[in-house]
Amino acid sequence: MPKILLVDDVDLFLELERSYLEGCGYDLITASSGEETLQRLDKIAPDVLLLDYYMPGINGDEVCRLIRRSSKWEKLPILMVTAAGKPEEVQSCLDAGCDDYITKPVNKQELREKVERLLGNVQRRTAERIEVKLPIQLQENGHLHVVTSKDISSSGICLKSQLPLEENTTVEMRLEGAGGEPLTLYGRIKRKAEDDDGSCGVYFIYPDQKSKKLLDHLIRSKKVEQLKKEGVDERLSRRLQALEDECSQLRTEQDDALRRIGELEQENLDFANQLVQVEDVNNNLTNLYIASSRLHSTLDREETLEIIKEVVINFVGAEKFAVFLFDKTTEHLQFETGEGFEDDEIFSDIKLGDGVIGQAAESSENYFYDGPISEGSDDILAPIVAIPLLIHGQMIGILAIYRLFIQKEQLESIDYQLFSMLGEHAASALFSSTLYGHSERKRQTYQGFVDLLLK
Repeated sequence: MPKILLVDDVDLFLELERSYLEGCGYDLITASSGEETLQRLDKIAPDVLLLDYYMPGINGDEVCRLIRRSSKWEKLPILMVTAAGKPEEVQSCLDAGCDDYITKPVNKQELREKVERLLGNVQRRTAERIEVKLPIQLQENGHLHVVTSKDISSSGICLKSQLPLEENTTVEMRLEGAGGEPLTLYGRIKRKAEDDDGSCGVYFIYPDQKSKKLLDHLIRSKKVEQLKKEGVDERLSRRLQALEDECSQLRTEQDDALRRIGELEQENLDFANQLVQVEDVNNNLTNLYIASSRLHSTLDREETLEIIKEVVINFVGAEKFAVFLFDKTTEHLQFETGEGFEDDEIFSDIKLGDGVIGQAAESSENYFYDGPISEGSDDILAPIVAIPLLIHGQMIGILAIYRLFIQKEQLESIDYQLFSMLGEHAASALFSSTLYGHSERKRQTYQGFVDLLLK
């Protein structure tokens, strides 16, 4: 049974990773820091390591570098888990020696597939390969090579190099897209060709959304060129390519549906016929279930606020956000906690009706920005999402989201549901912990008074 070590300083996220990988035939072990990982690595002897990038003490990339110094663990498959997937973070992960990375909020199916690949259970590319010769600048171990592609697909590329390339090496590939745009892809050299012609297979390491679109455009254009060379006219070739894309999408959807139905049958769930739905929906609902359980696990107000921050960062994927609480005496919203702001930033109280936040608080209605959100917002009064925290119809605060780690063009219906349900759970947890705090202070005051009388 493959042994997988999950490392994250947030218990909530460890619980999520464990739930995603349970039932897959793995022995799952957890650690909560980089220091603990290094101390227990030899004893645990994992087959795969899932390592959080940001942790107190030693960050994930530094842990990876230290692990790679040991000849015993230099080949250990390491999957880095990052919050943003920013280019500089990705480069830092790859420079440290990790094999692949995945971004939060983590997708269940993607996580499983990456673990399978790192365990060596994915032996070949299933996506269609297009034969094409492209000049590529390849960075490998600090060396620059000029290589040529033999074929390319959405999941990998076959390269031919005059110089030998070391297997399991992480490489950076720069090439030209279909429209002349520069395209940068990261990959891992996995297999050398049997014919010993200097070629090797490389699988792509999680390209960002822009790179995925450029790669897809390049593959489609090369497919059209290939069909034209085979004597098929341009209109027909484009139609054939469109049909191939449709068939490929249908096959993917069918595979996803069969896999989800199979999971339901194994778990004996009552609603097997309802599971064939968008994977993102299932992913978000699972996140919310785990998050709500964690939110209601304490009655300590400060701990509740910290859990809200953990949930918003790790499950919602918010890079910049704030929680404002309503002061009934002044009838103002006051900043309580948040993330993504400068340490010395000063927050003024917000009156009801002022800006997006004040209007959402006054109306007790959710606000979602209807437009591009990739850049986020730096205006404290104008977040991209504002969720009133309501208890029995009474507004006690606002959850404001200013920027997401995920580079998405605009908010979707599933986001509306997720934010709304999260707001309900956050409001309930805050109300309960605040009420408990008040009653506990009264109890202590009463106990102190009784103790004085009995002296």
